[in-house]
Amino acid sequence: MKHFIVGAVLTGLLAFTGCGYKEGVKTEEKKSFLYFSGNTDDVTVSVDSAEPFRVKEGINNQYKVTSGKHTVRVYRGDTLVVERDVYLGDGSAVEIGVGQ
Repeated sequence: MKHFIVGAVLTGLLAFTGCGYKEGVKTEEKKSFLYFSGNTDDVTVSVDSAEPFRVKEGINNQYKVTSGKHTVRVYRGDTLVVERDVYLGDGSAVEIGVGQ
């Protein structure tokens, strides 16, 4: 009788462990974030010489970029006020300080 119960339990465990297996590979997009502090009034930002865009100040205003190395340029009008090379790991957020 013991052998029957042990066999039934092992068969049940084997049946349940086979369920739920999904074939294939799932990869998610690698993304990182930039945020800006300081006086961001009348400021535009260009990442890797892309089209400039306006930003808002604070950690709650994050801008998504891909992971890796990027050159961030901050302009006030036509004047370059910040130029930084940053390396962003997957899921990280980097603060860029904008002067007064």
